Amino acid sequence: MRKLLTIGLIGLLILSISGCGKETEKNEDESAAKVETKQVIEAFGTVKSTEVKNITIDFLTVVTKVNVVEGQSVKKGDSLVSLDSQNYLTQIRNRELELQTLQRELSGLSRDYEVNKLSLDKNTDPDIMKYINDQKHAEDLLNIAMGDLTAREALYNAGALSLSELNEFKKTVNEKKKSVEDAVFSEETTRKKIQQEMDQLKTSIEQKIPQITSKELDLKAMQEKMNKSYFNGNDVIADVPNGVVTEIGCVQGDIIADDEGKKLLSVLNKDSVVIEADVAEEFIKDVRIGAKVIINPQADKARTYNGKVLFIAEKAVLKNNETIIPVRISIENLDSFLLPEFNVDVKIDFESKKQS
Repeated sequence: MRKLLTIGLIGLLILSISGCGKETEKNEDESAAKVETKQVIEAFGTVKSTEVKNITIDFLTVVTKVNVVEGQSVKKGDSLVSLDSQNYLTQIRNRELELQTLQRELSGLSRDYEVNKLSLDKNTDPDIMKYINDQKHAEDLLNIAMGDLTAREALYNAGALSLSELNEFKKTVNEKKKSVEDAVFSEETTRKKIQQEMDQLKTSIEQKIPQITSKELDLKAMQEKMNKSYFNGNDVIADVPNGVVTEIGCVQGDIIADDEGKKLLSVLNKDSVVIEADVAEEFIKDVRIGAKVIINPQADKARTYNGKVLFIAEKAVLKNNETIIPVRISIENLDSFLLPEFNVDVKIDFESKKQS
């Protein structure tokens, strides 16, 4: 009986174990369809600087020395190219002198105009003052003469004065009238002359103002050609904290004309870089903005950098007979090893549900 009980217990245990095993297998099968497996899209990319400073010159100068070589690292303030711009500085100085001369001439014209205007408004011109006084004096004499004429006409009417004497005095009165008229005419003539001078001055002022404006604009344009962050005296300097020189396009002795707009070189900012990768069109559907990326430089594949997808182009490109989509990727743990134009392999994460 004890043996049978033992056998029964063993059989029950086997059934329990068997049932649990089937339940476990069932749960595993159900959850398998829900497990998300992480996959990656592999692509090839290049480290690109997002800040490239092109050093260009569009004024007369001579390259006296190139102080850097292709690919050289530079810090802010380092001299890249030395120049001799004395001829251009002389041109600027001459333009400044021309402008100053025009400004002095305009100032003189404006001053003369105001003086003449005041002389008309306030009667301060010496000739006008003289003729006004002459007129007043002539009018006083005429008034006296007119009073005398009235008295003489009374004497004539009383028979105490002859007609010839009366007529002779009338001539004197007419001369007094003419003196008044001459004084008035002289004053008006002087005023007209001054007004004509003012009109001529105004015309000269109106002609001089646009000349000065043009000179000012020309001078400002000339000065602004040298007023750039990468100019320091006779040196072209780096104006980024951590840069690398590329595309040097000048040599010692080059003469640059003022209308040439010549590019001397470029400076890449090493602190501002991204990965520009090419993703094949059949995989682009699985790439998302913000997706995590693993970056391995071909210069040292043991190094690993982390990044995220920043940008996906809205246009495909044919490259090496393959249709690709340009993708831009950030570099979150950038160091001094990863340099512009380094080639890299990238692995872009994407998630898909694995069906049972």
